[in-house]
Amino acid sequence: MKTTYLFTVFLLYANFSFAQINSTTPWIWMEGDNTINQKGIYGSQNVSNNNNKPGARNSSSTWTDATGSLWLFGGFGHSSTSQGYLNDLWKYSPATSEWIGMHGDNTAGKYGVYGTQGIASSTYKPGSSYQSVSWTDKDGNLWLFGGFGYSSASMGLLNALWKYNTATNQWTWVKGNNTVNAAGSYGTKSVANINNFPGARHSSQTWVDAAGNLWLFGGNGYAGSTEGILNDLWKYNIATNEWTWINGDNTINQPAVYGTKAVTSATNKPGARYVSTSWQDATGNVWMFGGYGYDETFAGNLNDMWKYNPSTNQWTWMQGNKTIDQKAVFGTQGVPSITNKPGSRYVSNSWADAAGELWMFGGYGFDQINSGYLNDLWKYNTTNNTWTWIKGDNNVDQRGVYGTQGLANTANKSGARTGAVSWADGIGNLWMFGGYGYDGTRSGVLNDMWKLGNFQPILPLHLLQFSGVLNNTVQLQWQTEQEKDFNHFNIQRSVDGINFTNIGSINGNNCNSKNNYNYADNSLQVLNAQKIFYRLQLMDIDEKFTYSKIISFNLTQNAGSITAFPNPAAESINLSFTQIKKGNTEISITNMAGNTVKKNNQYLSVGKVSLNIDVNTLSPGAYIATVINDSGIKQLKFIKQ
Repeated sequence: MKTTYLFTVFLLYANFSFAQINSTTPWIWMEGDNTINQKGIYGSQNVSNNNNKPGARNSSSTWTDATGSLWLFGGFGHSSTSQGYLNDLWKYSPATSEWIGMHGDNTAGKYGVYGTQGIASSTYKPGSSYQSVSWTDKDGNLWLFGGFGYSSASMGLLNALWKYNTATNQWTWVKGNNTVNAAGSYGTKSVANINNFPGARHSSQTWVDAAGNLWLFGGNGYAGSTEGILNDLWKYNIATNEWTWINGDNTINQPAVYGTKAVTSATNKPGARYVSTSWQDATGNVWMFGGYGYDETFAGNLNDMWKYNPSTNQWTWMQGNKTIDQKAVFGTQGVPSITNKPGSRYVSNSWADAAGELWMFGGYGFDQINSGYLNDLWKYNTTNNTWTWIKGDNNVDQRGVYGTQGLANTANKSGARTGAVSWADGIGNLWMFGGYGYDGTRSGVLNDMWKLGNFQPILPLHLLQFSGVLNNTVQLQWQTEQEKDFNHFNIQRSVDGINFTNIGSINGNNCNSKNNYNYADNSLQVLNAQKIFYRLQLMDIDEKFTYSKIISFNLTQNAGSITAFPNPAAESINLSFTQIKKGNTEISITNMAGNTVKKNNQYLSVGKVSLNIDVNTLSPGAYIATVINDSGIKQLKFIKQ
């Protein structure tokens, strides 16, 4: 028996935007303290509280989940009572500006509890560590590897691979050793084997490919029995639980082979390095900048930009110098130039924005004259291979200007720092937390949360409705009006709600009357996923663009009563229920006084339905959502934040 899934998002004359960041875009001090060396306030585990906050720390690990929440693990810094290596796991909601302590300990220096490999438990946990690396897989699980810290019984470099399930709040020790300073087991290059694994290390670079594999490059640690700097490239297949040594060397301290700038070659390779900066672009290429490691001869601070193509397994040296310890060329703020370049540096922050451009902030390295802590913000355009100095200072060791918490001001700026962590949210804002650097007066360990956002252009159309029906294939439909100087729609799909790829394009009609569009996705059978996400990228003739709300469905959803997610809701809420008979369905929202504040009628097909309803304009408080169809009346209570 076939089941039809219908999912709809009601947009109702919304003007959409994404973060257009430039030299006038303000930094906003969102959370945490504007003074150094602050202790954490943990509250009750898994309970939201306005007073909660992680203590000051640097070199933590981060994730972004499918709901847009930001996650933070460990690092070196302050617990509730002392300073040291940490293993606390926190979740931050941008909608509510609240931290929740989810797992781990509120004191420093804790050993891991590994349990049985492959078995999840609420009592298992990684030990306290810093400079571990992380991934988010297509099912929303959070992965953690390596770092320097505590195993089950000792302290040193780690190579354990952990998985955290956000739904069950449980850690699983998946692979690797529960001891420190383990050598790697490389096997044969490009051949997967259950016995392969990277050696213990910290400060690597990571990314996730379109197939859901986890990738790992370099770091400082063990290839064999001796510690050093690494340039090995690994791929981990979650389904088979196998590591594959893909590229690079199985020995430490290897020099780079640069070749010719912007020319790809099978013999090119970055030198061994750690604490570098990396990004992944929309086509799946990986970009890596700087860090501390080897040029062709010596070790030092680097400013070379590399591109790795996973489909060809080849590196290309794209920008920067092939010698260490280079000074910056800032040029004019806001103006791209082929001669601009950031100075050599390490432990910077990175983001990839919705427009496909790469962003880098701060770190420790060189301005145009000296070395020190940096607070410069750079943008790299992968198409024309140019850097632009966007914001911040062009000299080292600058103090922060915090302003008023939660309020944007163009005079605000983050102080110079290294070892901070970063996220990009679903609408293109850039977030940054902590590190070691400067508050408003002096240097130390930080726990301030900053957001860089957000200038909002209005696109020349109204998107009235976006919906879809699944019945072996997905039929997407949307409706617009008042199109003017509009170009086209890109249809994008994701299996994790975070990483989207283009699957098609449709030109706009460019007329003021209502326009109806359709697109069929016939390639679902090649996907191995329980959830599918879709969105529209709306492009005008000036190449400005934004996104629709995301619509999704869950193939494992049970029939039964109405459910809502997220609850509490900030901007929109997804109502899920079963449609027994095709026909008109009334969806309404009433406040607790009984007044109807939103109402819609929709013709729905038989199947499981997911409706995304915009609640951004509602006042904070409690509401009742009601669905009336041929099978009766379904109601639930939700909270608007």
